[in-house]
Amino acid sequence: MSTPSTHPRRCLMFVPGSRPERYAKAIATGADQVCIDLEDAVAPGDKESARASLFAFLADKPEGRSEIGLRINPLSTSLGQADLAALAASGLAPAFVMLPKVETAAELRQADAALAAIDTAFIAQIETPKGLLDARGIAAASPRLQALMFGGFDYIVALRGRASWESFFHPRVQLATIAAEAGVGCMDVPWLDIKDQAGLVAETDRVIALGFTAKAAIHPAQVEPIQDRYLPSADEYARAQRVIEALAANRGEAIQLDGKLVDRPIEIAAERAVALGALGVRAD
Repeated sequence: MSTPSTHPRRCLMFVPGSRPERYAKAIATGADQVCIDLEDAVAPGDKESARASLFAFLADKPEGRSEIGLRINPLSTSLGQADLAALAASGLAPAFVMLPKVETAAELRQADAALAAIDTAFIAQIETPKGLLDARGIAAASPRLQALMFGGFDYIVALRGRASWESFFHPRVQLATIAAEAGVGCMDVPWLDIKDQAGLVAETDRVIALGFTAKAAIHPAQVEPIQDRYLPSADEYARAQRVIEALAANRGEAIQLDGKLVDRPIEIAAERAVALGALGVRAD
């Protein structure tokens, strides 16, 4: 079982496994997490060479503040089974392993057993209607599960719909609710228009409001805007500190502060704001 960490996890930066020259550049973005992808970003003929490049990179123990992990191919495929077996035999211990297109708790249990000797966490991608309907069981299947991730575009194709805020709204709310109940993170799908930073910021704010603890990125320019939106503003940080101090002075009993009721739920939100504020305040 992976050891719990206080490392912030606001943004996960994807980098193709077949582009080893980009690995260090992804880490240089300062993303809380970097995921080297062996799945969608790698052409079928490049899978084995990408895996070899990734393993060689991890073996060199790259430095940086980012947690570094990998996305294997789906466990329902022979490629995914090969990735899992190769990782188990490698002696490597990435910070996390992302499991794509998870539809059953059995897949988490299989990964758990196969990687029993490796101290790593799991991120389970929910990308189909079946996966969403079974997400509660998936979230409880392994103590290593760090987060559920919404795979919106695969999901909407399987749903026979069209990608939009409206069509993603229900699965986002459902997945965020399940993740919160399980006490794990909830990560949002990347924003695909890399030139539309205003759209990225607006969508990040909206998914934060729904309960998503992180959002994925596909370009270095997206990392800072995403991570910045998770920080409290200077005013929010100052008020959160006052809330904690006021409740502590009142021995945890509900009080009024600036004319507003302050009780335990408000204190929990304030504690989260203070923890994030240790990284800085939002550049509003």
